[in-house]
Order: sequence, then structure tokens, then C-alpha cells
Amino acid sequence: MIDPRQTLPLSGRFWRSTFSGQEDTLLAPAQAPNGRWHHDGQKALYVSQTPEGCRVALRVYVKDGDPARQIYPIQVTHARIVDLRDPKVREAFDTRLSDLHVFWSDLMASGDPVPTWNLSDRLRKIGADGILTPSRSRPDLTHLTLFRWNIAGGPTVRQLGDPLTF
Repeated sequence: MIDPRQTLPLSGRFWRSTFSGQEDTLLAPAQAPNGRWHHDGQKALYVSQTPEGCRVALRVYVKDGDPARQIYPIQVTHARIVDLRDPKVREAFDTRLSDLHVFWSDLMASGDPVPTWNLSDRLRKIGADGILTPSRSRPDLTHLTLFRWNIAGGPTVRQLGDPLTF
């Protein structure tokens, strides 16, 4: 199924934002039916390596009048991930950095193929638990997307502590 040379073990602290009062959904999959790395009912958990990564990733989604948000520390344990920050790994999967950073929603709206969906489908098929990617607007920041978690044989994800203010 998965070639261990294509994945890395990953455990560590990451961060996820949620609206205040919705902490019970902190470990739930993304609510939107489609996102950068999921489509058509697939599950994805989007987290960042730092609180700043959360702020940057959500910048385009924050609207005036939104409820307050908080950023929670999340512990990820025993994940097998593909590190798409590495140019050699991208090359092995025939993917360019520009493919990772497309405006997927614009492509979807125009009916064009979404390269991130194609890649995530391939990675799910080979058994990867998730991916590390550089932020589109701040490449010095890292995002983790998990395709599966808190199920038998998959990585474990849990809230680690108290939240920070968004």
C-alpha cells in the first residue's frame, strides 16, 4: 500500500482555530463540503504548526460580524505524512509548488480540475494520514492536513491545553 520511504512519522503540537462557543467541534472535520485538500464528502482536519499559521490561513475567511475565534493547541500523535514542503517529494509526486497554491475554489467554480484534489486523492489511496504544506502567502509557515484521525490504525488527535485569542 504505502511505501514508507514516501512518508515520515509525525507527532507534535499544532494549532487549530474555532469560533468561541464551538469548542466541541474542535476535532471535527472541516464543515465545508470542499476545501483545498478535500472534496465530495471526504474528511480533512486543517491545522497549523503555529498560532500565526492559523491566523494567516484564516485571513481570507474572517468576516466583519463573525463570532470571536480562539486558537487551540492540538496534539497529533503517530501520523504518517507526506512532506510537500520538500521539492524532492513534490517531484516524486509530479507536483509543483504552484499546484499546491492554486485558488482551488476559483477552479472548482469554473469547472476546471483542482490539482490539490487530484494529489490528495492519490495520497489517500496510498494510505498517507496527511500532508505538510507551506503556506501560500507565508511560505515560512507550515500547515498540516490530516485525512484521517482518531480511528483504529490512524493518528491520534486531542486538545492539548487552553486556547489563545485569535
